Amino acid sequence: MDDVFRLLLFIHIGALLFAAATNIIMPALVPRMMALGAEGRATLGPLTRQLSINARLSLAVLVTTGLLMVAIRYDAGLWSNPWFAAKMACVAAIILALVIGFTPWGKSIPPKVFGLVTRLALIGTIFCAVLAFN
Repeated sequence: MDDVFRLLLFIHIGALLFAAATNIIMPALVPRMMALGAEGRATLGPLTRQLSINARLSLAVLVTTGLLMVAIRYDAGLWSNPWFAAKMACVAAIILALVIGFTPWGKSIPPKVFGLVTRLALIGTIFCAVLAFN
């Protein structure tokens, strides 16, 4: 089981790195794309859409591998750890932000606010995970 857990952890960290990199690059890429006008949107639009899709897929991988790792290594007592509960609250905030982004309300949220919320929740997730599992 340890080998399976390590493989899941490797995949989990890889997905986390991809999600974090996308979360960092998108706020820098989108304003440049918009500043280039129609040509920039035509050139960089498909890239930003693909990055967005891949970030959502990496979130699905993170949640799936996280659940599997908890099932393999830990029991329900893990929820009594306040840092783990805080980590899950941060993950829920990220998922909620993504879900709201698909609704009409999401269109009214400025992209900078959306990015700030997801970045803070991602940082909170990582911080709480370090404290929960050490």
